[in-house]
Amino acid sequence: MRNYLWATVAVLVVLASLGLTQVSAQWSFNGNYYSTCQQGPGNWIQCSGNLLQSPSGCIILGFVVSSGYTTATQYYTLHNLPSSYPPAGSWITVTGQLYQGLNYSPTGAACPGNYINVTSIT
Repeated sequence: MRNYLWATVAVLVVLASLGLTQVSAQWSFNGNYYSTCQQGPGNWIQCSGNLLQSPSGCIILGFVVSSGYTTATQYYTLHNLPSSYPPAGSWITVTGQLYQGLNYSPTGAACPGNYINVTSIT
């Protein structure tokens, strides 16, 4: 439990340094909360959440995940966006392939490490 709390604090510090605030993208059933993501075969994923842009230029999807006991906000950097997409603050659904690795904004600032290569955004 101590490691989980330390990891949660570390993630919150990193997210705060990116200028991000918590967003809500969850639903509940019988008191349990669930994510708004659906995983497909391989690394395919479809997620709904808030489209965010950090002050450093990272384009991010933010949503809440929960096991029913703990709740955390998950952030995915979005790659390969079309030339036109909804404005920051919009509720969106993206489909694409989920990866882990280093991410940087156009200004060279660090972005959240999980990222989606977007194939569709609505």
